[in-house]
Amino acid sequence: MSDPPAIDVRGVTRVFDSRKGFLFREHTRTEALRGIDLRVESGSIFGLLGPNGAGKTTLVKILATLLLPTTGQALVLGHDVVEEQPWLRPRIGLVLGGERGLYNRINAKDNLRYFADLYGIPPAEREERIREVLERVDLENAADRRVEEYSRGMKQKLHIARGILHRPQILFLDEPTIGLDPKSARETRKLVRSLVSDGVTIFLTTHYMFEAEELCPELAIISKGRVVARDTVAGLRQLVGGDRTIEVEAYGFEDREIVSLRSLPGVSKIVTEEFGPRTRLTMRVRTGETLPGDVTDVLPGHPELAVRERRTALEDVYLDLVEEEAP
Repeated sequence: MSDPPAIDVRGVTRVFDSRKGFLFREHTRTEALRGIDLRVESGSIFGLLGPNGAGKTTLVKILATLLLPTTGQALVLGHDVVEEQPWLRPRIGLVLGGERGLYNRINAKDNLRYFADLYGIPPAEREERIREVLERVDLENAADRRVEEYSRGMKQKLHIARGILHRPQILFLDEPTIGLDPKSARETRKLVRSLVSDGVTIFLTTHYMFEAEELCPELAIISKGRVVARDTVAGLRQLVGGDRTIEVEAYGFEDREIVSLRSLPGVSKIVTEEFGPRTRLTMRVRTGETLPGDVTDVLPGHPELAVRERRTALEDVYLDLVEEEAP
């Protein structure tokens, strides 16, 4: 019998009800998740992309047993997040973005000693395990410094050390590089990649496209509480019309010219944007039949025409899919 998936989410919703106004008479209802279905296999990094407010953190908190779903079922490591929390919690690691969750007036070792006791790590193993994780995140030389003296990047490393202290089977990282400088963010990504070699499954949320493309073999895009796409980066490029993008800029285009561009072989989509007096056409191209020279031939009479070809980026995919969800 094969092992269960690391994550198996079926029809999960989450609704937040609140009251405000005079005597709290005004009732508001917010649907954070609207029927999420998601399956993640063990042993890799899976990415969840989405804009702020899309439901990423809500889903992570449900999977980490911090929040109950309103309806639906979520299984982590084959166990129900509602019914089997005592079994799951020692096997889950969670790192939320930001600086909360650490005690600033004590040093890193004492922070980890406190969490080791919460995780039930035996006293005989505690100090050696703390030494191991501090070395893993490259904080062994700062272990005796108070956390309030740490940079934001160092604090994020300590968050990760806390998240892996009890050797979890699955680690949830909610926007782990948010607010970090480029050097610290790169070091954090390198650390995340290294954790997979330990057999840890990582579920990563981010809205940094390059980060997801660098780290995640597979990913899903969430918008307004729904998963709008799930695939490899290459598969997502095909979903929005191809792995090639041709950008065309000039001082305006006639409708007949745009119609002619749409009729070129392999052109699946054209997006029009205005930049002051200039207009940009972004063309998604599925095949190699249409080249920049073919585009130029269709557009004679534009003395300052600019035509550029590039590979379709994950950011293009993301914007296309999230745009389609916009009201």
